[in-house]
Amino acid sequence: MKMAGGNGSGEHTLTRTGEDQDVERGIIFDNGNGRDSGSSSSSDGLKKGDKSGVEVRHVDEDDNSNEEAQLLSDGGSEDGLELDELTTPDSDIEHHAFKTRQRERKRRRCCDWLWGGPDRPRRRHQIKPVGWLLPKIQSGLVDIIDHIFPKTWQKSLLLGVFGLVWALSILVPVVLTKGPLYIDNQEVKHLSCVSSLWHPNAECGLDGQLCAPPSNTSFAFRCPADCAGVKVLNPRWVGNQEVNYRPFVVGGGEGVYRGDSFVCQAALHAGVTTDKRGGCGRVVLRGEYYRFENSTRTGIETIGFGSYFPMAYEIEKVDKCGRGDMRWTLLALSVGMSLLLGVGTNNGRVMFFGGLVGGFVHVGLVSDPPDIEVHSGRLVQELVGIMAGRLLPAVFVMAVVYRAVARKTIEGVDKGVNWEKTLLWTGGLWLGALTNNTLEAWIPISRLEGHDLRQQPGAVVALVGVVGVVVGLGGLQAWGFWREGRLVRYLGFYGGVIGVIGVLVAMPGLELRLHHYVLALILLPGTAMQTRPSLLFQGLLVGLFINGVARWGFDSVLQTYDSIRGDGQFGSLLPDVVAPFIETSEMGVKQETIHFKWSVLDDVVRLREKIEGISVLVNDVERFRGWFAETKLEDMVFSWPRFRKADEYFRFAFVGEGGNTLDWTEAGTWFVNGTWSRGVGYYKA
Repeated sequence: MKMAGGNGSGEHTLTRTGEDQDVERGIIFDNGNGRDSGSSSSSDGLKKGDKSGVEVRHVDEDDNSNEEAQLLSDGGSEDGLELDELTTPDSDIEHHAFKTRQRERKRRRCCDWLWGGPDRPRRRHQIKPVGWLLPKIQSGLVDIIDHIFPKTWQKSLLLGVFGLVWALSILVPVVLTKGPLYIDNQEVKHLSCVSSLWHPNAECGLDGQLCAPPSNTSFAFRCPADCAGVKVLNPRWVGNQEVNYRPFVVGGGEGVYRGDSFVCQAALHAGVTTDKRGGCGRVVLRGEYYRFENSTRTGIETIGFGSYFPMAYEIEKVDKCGRGDMRWTLLALSVGMSLLLGVGTNNGRVMFFGGLVGGFVHVGLVSDPPDIEVHSGRLVQELVGIMAGRLLPAVFVMAVVYRAVARKTIEGVDKGVNWEKTLLWTGGLWLGALTNNTLEAWIPISRLEGHDLRQQPGAVVALVGVVGVVVGLGGLQAWGFWREGRLVRYLGFYGGVIGVIGVLVAMPGLELRLHHYVLALILLPGTAMQTRPSLLFQGLLVGLFINGVARWGFDSVLQTYDSIRGDGQFGSLLPDVVAPFIETSEMGVKQETIHFKWSVLDDVVRLREKIEGISVLVNDVERFRGWFAETKLEDMVFSWPRFRKADEYFRFAFVGEGGNTLDWTEAGTWFVNGTWSRGVGYYKA
């Protein structure tokens, strides 16, 4: 740029080198640089704009009206001279209007800075290679493949072969480890980590008729790996003990387990299977058993029960069980294949959808498959069918996510950072896809549902911590969007999300469920920029989506409480138990009998709550069910004679529509010495 000195009249011209100087008398400003010291005083108030090529011309320095008109037409109120800054108000009214316009202009500039980004040319973030991270080595495999397979069809064929090898490396071991298995000419039954022989509360029917098989029978079973950390998520009662958020194994101190214990956890406690590879065993039923001793072995602490139960079993070892669960070996293989895919291509679509499909298949078949209890000959077919039914809609949803979000993050990344990109994005993907072993193991939150958060120890504190981390990371991403001038769209989207969530929460009779895949879809738009943190966050959220859909499917975000409570509490009315009467008779042998009655149930309340009967559990087995259509509640009497010298435990619940029992009272205890003790909040005195 050069400056041409004017003649003696004080006129100057500022031009660019090499440009035609088709300029009459006047001044040219280029980005506000190169201002001549001889400029007149009237031009000292010029405001320099940010745009290059802004040009101000005037014919006569003394002709202020022409100068102002030219400035307004060239730069406006933002890029050129501000007219109000060059004029002097002639009255108080004009002075007030002048100050008002100045304040409005400053406010507008502040808002533009806040919402539109910093006052500089805006540009999108782009990850640049770092010299000490060896960019030439990071791009080495991509360069080699480009050299050996220069044509697009050759790369496509190579990708197809790679995908086929990856698929076979998963499917073949799955068939070998989960396929048909026979022990002593008996087809082995595949169990889930929560399979049991006896169901809780009254689900086995009166006297356990729906669950009790013939005694002294046995069957072979196979358990998956990773069952030691499974816990009950709703309170269960074992006698007068409330059990929650712990493994459910009753007894085992003498090798005998109560019939409602989780079989695979009992097998771990007995040392028949291992948590790393699962294994096989044989259940041998013992019928009724008395006094289940607790113990701690192989990391599992069991629950003691000092009374009798109509079903018990032992666990025996078997000689043959195939290769066992290979989920950890296959995990190393799948992670290795996904990393190789990432460092071998600079195509964002290939890395994204390759990692998505590979991770989905691995979770659905290997690392966290759905709970299925079938004979081994049907297991693989069932798992593949469920996985395939969920994969197609998942790919469609992720195609939309890629188009709107992910391509802004992983497309166009310099191949000199290929290893970094792969490690951050693919590493985050596997961290999220294995959330049952990572995030869920570290964070004591099983379900984002109000009742669970209140009753699970440490859940509220953990939730506050998680929310704090999410807010902090959201602030980091918002700062990046601000630098790109996209903060308004970012905040607008999440404002809309918050509004929708508010509407869903207000829906009467429904519970909002923020499943894994829902959280992922909500947070993914916040990663639509090309930074290293965005790569990690986006991979983690895609993995969280994979885990949620492959494991549970696209479960509804709005559900009734009954559909999500499982075996939890309804919050229903409890029976009002009158203090029992204990009768003792001496007819050669001392015989004790306990009699229960209940307070009157108002007909209006009964109809409103849809109550049709009452049920009684003795030692966690249903022993009585009465219907109000036959006898009024206040006229019913439940009598239970003592047959064995043992403490006995009683719980009561109303029966609703369809014969389903409602909430149960806490357990009252009839001690062996003949005394009675009620539970807390058990009945009115």
